[in-house]
Amino acid sequence: MSKRVTYRSAAFITILVAAVMVVLNSCKPTAGHVLGGPDDSLEIGVAATTVDTTLLKEYGLNSTSSVMAFYKSNGASLAWFSDSNLLPAADSMLQMVRDAGVYGLPPEAYKLAELEVLRNDLLAFQFTTPDRLDILLTDAFVSMARHLGHGVSRLVISTREMDVAYAELLNEALRTGEVRKSLESQEPCGEQYLALRKKLKSILREQLDPKADLVSTQNQISKLNVNIERWRWETGPLPERYVFINIPAYQLSVIEGGEAVLQSKVIVGAKSTPTPVLESSIWCFTIYPYWTVPKSIAVKEILPKMKTDSGYLSRHLYEVLDYKNNLVDTKAIDWSQYDENNFPYYLRQKEGRENALGIVKFRFDNPYGVYLHDTNAPKLFSRKERALSHGCIRMEKAEEFAYYLVRNDTVYSNPLLLEQYFKLKKRTEISVIQPIPIYVRYFTAWAEDGQIVYYPDVYNKDGWVLSRVIL
Repeated sequence: MSKRVTYRSAAFITILVAAVMVVLNSCKPTAGHVLGGPDDSLEIGVAATTVDTTLLKEYGLNSTSSVMAFYKSNGASLAWFSDSNLLPAADSMLQMVRDAGVYGLPPEAYKLAELEVLRNDLLAFQFTTPDRLDILLTDAFVSMARHLGHGVSRLVISTREMDVAYAELLNEALRTGEVRKSLESQEPCGEQYLALRKKLKSILREQLDPKADLVSTQNQISKLNVNIERWRWETGPLPERYVFINIPAYQLSVIEGGEAVLQSKVIVGAKSTPTPVLESSIWCFTIYPYWTVPKSIAVKEILPKMKTDSGYLSRHLYEVLDYKNNLVDTKAIDWSQYDENNFPYYLRQKEGRENALGIVKFRFDNPYGVYLHDTNAPKLFSRKERALSHGCIRMEKAEEFAYYLVRNDTVYSNPLLLEQYFKLKKRTEISVIQPIPIYVRYFTAWAEDGQIVYYPDVYNKDGWVLSRVIL
């Protein structure tokens, strides 16, 4: 807990006398002044030792509840002062705010301009409201801690546990004087995040070079800020083994111990039907699956073709089912009487290499109804831009991935059995003995082989993030 502030110099006595004269000639405190005690007496010079927490909501803080929790924990004492002097930790915090851009954060979010003014007033012995500076420094610390840990643009509901944790973090930083170290402890620790932030720091230095291409440099800074922010949205470290799909890169990677053991091109959703960002676990896969056509595709894309081409269904191996999943004889159906508002059937495509899902489909629970699967149009993988699907993810090396999933299985399957299933060409569902986590993410900047690769913003998502990260 901070020590109480005391007067120690003639200079402060002079300030006190002058301030008292001001009080005697005015019945109102200076605009923006905070009353320091229960009797509403005006605090003079740097004599204030406490913070009036009843006025915190009027300060326009970023993290009012966390600031309140902190001052509640220390008896509402000034935290950044000791014996009339600003602690070195306060200068460290101010420097962190100045350096916020290096962390992909906006300095303005922490009231940098006002902090500078209040600090300069203190140095010029014109300071009469230490509690204001104290509160803003506290708010800057807990806000930056939250932003470094969870992101600026992501809505995070403050909880009592979080408020207490930030109060403890700040108390520790004040005790040790390690403000920067304490704040950096909240950052993600993944290699990608650290590589992007290292590149950002380097480019910010390059920007100072008068010969630098400012347009190119600013574009890179924007990309890096956006993707650094996205890493802060992650709720925790990635597991030892997982599947990672980066939508803008059109790539899937199977990671074990930090190394890619399998990589594959993928096809993702078109701009009109984007693949969602999600996380789940692959718990089974199907050899030679059916494809139950989503109703929106059935009525908007397939039904018009059925009306003009009587052989379309049989040629593309579609079956028609009623609402009880019974097969329907289509010969007597007059398709012209149906549209998207009254279509009473379900369409299902038979198993086989002509099936839209190809010969293997990987299942993972998600609210979007998307899958990872093979395809009947492998030539599309030769395209550079592969945002082509209705939202599902098509995988070039689907068979290879299936073998990977059963490589250590001694219960449900194994590579030899899987080979037989593929030869039988019959619908077979295989459980995965060790379900593997799958992460579908959206990163437009990626560290690879010591370089940063920038990908096109396929779904135009970067702008929304950037508008919230850069004020």
